Amino acid sequence: MSTAPRGTTGEAPAPPPDLHKRSLPLVKIRAGEPLYRVHRSTLGPIFYGPGSGNPPSFRFDCLSGRFGVLYIAPGPDAAMIETLLRNPQRLTVSYSDVKERSLSILKASRDLHLVEAMGENLSRLGTTAEISTGPYDPCGAWSDALFDHPEEPDGILFSSRHNPSEACIALFEKSDILLDEIKTTPLPDLLAEVGALLDRHGKSLFGAP
Repeated sequence: MSTAPRGTTGEAPAPPPDLHKRSLPLVKIRAGEPLYRVHRSTLGPIFYGPGSGNPPSFRFDCLSGRFGVLYIAPGPDAAMIETLLRNPQRLTVSYSDVKERSLSILKASRDLHLVEAMGENLSRLGTTAEISTGPYDPCGAWSDALFDHPEEPDGILFSSRHNPSEACIALFEKSDILLDEIKTTPLPDLLAEVGALLDRHGKSLFGAP
């Protein structure tokens, strides 16, 4: 009996050689529109990773190390989902994971033009939904390729791995993109919102005071 794996490898295709000739599906986020990030309360909300001298760590960290990537979201739910629901098999979320984090609202000083790597645009780009769910290395190659594209996008709009109905943003580090911190709220002060989010995803919070 054959032991060959069935179906696909689960890895997104590498950027096609002619990507630089393709028109990108771009979506605009206007300057001043709220952008959301959940982060450890001991750290500031604006961090383009992985940081100087560090290897790529997260999905769209570039492989070349030429620029950093900031992970944010156009809505608060996606920001919380990507942080609190990373273990799908657990039905509970520890209050300690909530206690040490905050939700920040940011705004950009100029319009942001993002590659919409979702829906029908996946085929236009030459990739698949695994760009949001599969192994990270091809995604890093996509960051490099899109950063170098003649249309000069500012980042990538992609589906949340943990709830594909929500969108996330990988924002490229560029000197002309200035972000301001508008408001930061500790997650323990948003327990009603956190609880409602967990309930919608079939989870519950334990260990809360």
